[in-house]
Amino acid sequence: MSRRDLLRGLGFGVGGAVVLGACTVPTPSPTPPLPPPGVPDPVPFVDGVIAGDPAPDGSHIWTRVVAPSDGSDVAVLWTVAEDDDFTTLAGGGLALATAATGHTVTVPVTGLAADRWYHYRFEAAGPGGAQVASRIGRLRTSPAPGASPDRLRFAFASCQQINDSWFVAHRAAATEPDLDFFMHLGDYVYVSDTSTLTLEDYREQYRRWRRQPLLRDLHAALPMVAMWDDGEFYNGVDSTGVPERLENAKRAWFDSFPVPDPGGRRAHRRFSWGDLADVSMIDVRAYRDPAVDEIVYTDGGGANAPGRTTLGEEQYSWFTEGLAASTAAWRIVGNQYNISPWRLVNLEFLRAFRPDLPQNSGVYAPNEAWDDYMQERRDLLQFLVDAGVTDTVFTSGHTHTAIVAELRADFDRPSTPVAAFDFCTGSMTADPDPRKAFLGDLPADVAEDVLRAAERFVLTQNSPYMRHLNLVDQGYTVVEVTPTETLVTIRNVDTFDPDAAAVDGARFRVAKGSQRIEQLPTPGRMGSFA
Repeated sequence: MSRRDLLRGLGFGVGGAVVLGACTVPTPSPTPPLPPPGVPDPVPFVDGVIAGDPAPDGSHIWTRVVAPSDGSDVAVLWTVAEDDDFTTLAGGGLALATAATGHTVTVPVTGLAADRWYHYRFEAAGPGGAQVASRIGRLRTSPAPGASPDRLRFAFASCQQINDSWFVAHRAAATEPDLDFFMHLGDYVYVSDTSTLTLEDYREQYRRWRRQPLLRDLHAALPMVAMWDDGEFYNGVDSTGVPERLENAKRAWFDSFPVPDPGGRRAHRRFSWGDLADVSMIDVRAYRDPAVDEIVYTDGGGANAPGRTTLGEEQYSWFTEGLAASTAAWRIVGNQYNISPWRLVNLEFLRAFRPDLPQNSGVYAPNEAWDDYMQERRDLLQFLVDAGVTDTVFTSGHTHTAIVAELRADFDRPSTPVAAFDFCTGSMTADPDPRKAFLGDLPADVAEDVLRAAERFVLTQNSPYMRHLNLVDQGYTVVEVTPTETLVTIRNVDTFDPDAAAVDGARFRVAKGSQRIEQLPTPGRMGSFA
């Protein structure tokens, strides 16, 4: 289909206009060239464009238009093409950007060929009524069900604060070769705990973050597989929050990403990459019990209390049933905070004097992660073992710290089977620089040496399951999945250098059927290794 045919099919001639409700689609214009990196997007598309989760026959695409002064609806023309010149269209139509969604549109695109890249863009009336086209974005379709792809390659990250560091990790990720999508595990924005309350308050936070040009570049380059964390709500959010505020936060999130709301503001979901991988995006925030206050776990209450949950009963069933039913070679789990234990001091040596100690006693990092839900984690990992679910990789975020670990239901018993693997990525920006935040009175190089010593100590307290720890560096993580192995590369970026490039900080391999994470040679290694 040509663009001319599409416009005629929508009910208006080339060079003409059509009235849709009270909205006018202006005269079409030639395709603009792709803007150079870091260049502002044109009004009214100042937030750029985003494509969502890949599906075998399509995806969802998203944009926002600047609202007219009277708040009226805006007609938006969308097109998907096989080429970046838009000479061969694969789909298109009209959508309405309304005040009800903050003048955003999320368009379902279907009817595309599986396992292919496409280009898309939007058009609407700009200043003075002139036709304006958005920048061009790329979307990806996944392999067809039953297909046997030889590779899936994606990057994942979390935690991007607006502070005195740069969004250079985003630039590096946008140019990372051969990625199929980018998984963002939340803390995409950091709202105010006290003043971000209304729906409009929450929407404005996404608009603020998308003023970052390198973030918009990343979105245009790669599909976004997104999930929320607590930054999108308020610090420490859980299921007991004020219902109206939780609803406002969830609604703003769905309005701001190409993720359709299936009803009930349910963000957890699953998609497949042929028979190579099933990808589950779990939500550890919206259904969870409140975090525990203590960090010393030496009794059967608190974090060890039976029945405490971070997934909620319904999602836990959905998640475990999906894992058990999966016939893919690998199971990938997008998980907002580390499922691996992060113990600061191992207190198991006290068991000889305190036989009543619960499993895995210790002093834990005040991180409000899966460590706050010890029994549910044990149950989940034991389920994987009992159900024979193997080759499961968690990709995690939130901690601002890179952690690599092998997961056992009882991690203090190395003779028990490894149930899964956890790769936790550092933050995309400094949030803040840990050398200054914790050791600001020391010179930067001395502070870094102290943190590296702390890494080595923590590794000894989490032996033998924790394999890598990096408290200092920022960046993202690249995962390459094949039928025989999963390769994980932690890519570090100096976010205080506006010209910084990504470098390999650590590399790992998990062979299919393996019980062990292999450390691979890495020039210029960063962090500490077990």
